[in-house]
Amino acid sequence: MAKNSKDAYGASGKTNVLTFVPESLHLVDDPSHPLYDDRIHLPLEEWMVLNIMELGVIEPIVVWKDPETGKTCIVEGRQRVKHTIEVNRRLLAKGENSLLVPGVVRRGSASRVAKAMVSANEIFIPETPLGRAKKMAAAIERGDDEEDLALTFGCSVQTVRSTLALLDCTQAVQTAVEAGHVNITQARQLAALEPEQQREKVKELVQATSGVSGHERVRRQREVMGDAKPKLKTRKEITKALDDATGDYAAALRWVLGAETTPEVNK
Repeated sequence: MAKNSKDAYGASGKTNVLTFVPESLHLVDDPSHPLYDDRIHLPLEEWMVLNIMELGVIEPIVVWKDPETGKTCIVEGRQRVKHTIEVNRRLLAKGENSLLVPGVVRRGSASRVAKAMVSANEIFIPETPLGRAKKMAAAIERGDDEEDLALTFGCSVQTVRSTLALLDCTQAVQTAVEAGHVNITQARQLAALEPEQQREKVKELVQATSGVSGHERVRRQREVMGDAKPKLKTRKEITKALDDATGDYAAALRWVLGAETTPEVNK
């Protein structure tokens, strides 16, 4: 006799994961509402659209039924829902079936649910750059290529290459990346140097950027790295440069575009 899923997987309990038509969910856009999050206004990211089109929405979203309006509001997973709506638009245009979004229900007052929303975002611990590099390398050994990794990790092929280059760097560079002193793009540049040169450059970067942030930090990093990037003049050029930018340089580009927050991968 076949086991039920709880017994088959050795689970201690079970809960209901529902599926939703993403277009039917309510993205709270009223700033006075407890569940409002200004990340709702972030633009769509092509890499995330492709990631969901390939793999679907992996992590369930969290929803809450507003008793005053009867709407099913998104508590966690705004970007997943927004990008799935775009995926469905493309699928329907090709005559293919649209995707549903898995989700779990959160019950309680609006204020209590809002606390859970903030807490979930604050305690989220992203993968470290070195950890991502090791996972990418393991996937390549299993037969994946760079394009597979770009879809899996929700990034560009250029970012995949820069991340993998971290494994070719000295321990000093890897430690500096983990500490946030050096970004992935710079690590790839450093990987081309001799080990002693890598260590010297890291020391220069840490010393040059100590106590500064923002544009000044980026400027000093570019000086140390001898990075003569062309001056960006148009919004189109800045947006294109942002596709492969990481770390402080990416933050500076977003500042220029007027975006002060960064979207999370499939979150």
